[in-house]
Amino acid sequence: MLLQYVSRRFTSSSLPPLQRSLQTLTASNKTRLSAAVAASSSPVSSRRYTTHKQLPEEHQMIYEMCRKFADEELAPNAGEWDKQHAFPTEAITQLSELGLMGINSSPDNNGSGLDALAYAIAMEEISRGCASVGVIMSAHNSLYLSPIDNFGTDAQKERYITPYAMPLTDDDGSQMNIGCFGLSEPGNGSDAGAASTTATLDGSEWVINGTKAWITNAHEATAAIVFATTDKSLKHKGISAF
Repeated sequence: MLLQYVSRRFTSSSLPPLQRSLQTLTASNKTRLSAAVAASSSPVSSRRYTTHKQLPEEHQMIYEMCRKFADEELAPNAGEWDKQHAFPTEAITQLSELGLMGINSSPDNNGSGLDALAYAIAMEEISRGCASVGVIMSAHNSLYLSPIDNFGTDAQKERYITPYAMPLTDDDGSQMNIGCFGLSEPGNGSDAGAASTTATLDGSEWVINGTKAWITNAHEATAAIVFATTDKSLKHKGISAF
């Protein structure tokens, strides 16, 4: 979906033809990534620095796509968004159309299914164009989608990933499925072990009491991962995510 859209959106660019399916791309990338990981275990003296031209062809395409998007859509508007304290809804919608708001999520849940290298390349270029958009994208992918993808049940993935891996706005632009990560609190910042928010089981439901602060995407989010203490006697090991 990601690369098919690139082919359609940037037909006038210098990008090479994008004929591979996402499944083929993913399998190929996993093979190359495994080889890169194996190579990285060698002594430091034998490592080689990688330039963009040395990247696999598929990753070069992602690099060119994100670089073009950053130059044409993000950089010209970044300053104004900052001055107006505005959430870049249109830019995030475009990222969603490009498949970047679910870049590592499984295609089974509406994601692009790409690897960590593709994500790093995309993040670098998007953040170069607008740091704020980069943070929105990374918080959504890394802090919201990834924990559910790695630790959630199939039912949770269907409910909290599938509608969020491509979080397009409603027709009237009133809502976008963006997620956030509720860890920091007014009294403890990012020290999870000092969290004062609690979660108490009441019948078959958990009741959460507490306050979170400085949560990226919180104002626009329609779902959140929230950390709360479920057993104070276990100290930091008694904290759960909801």
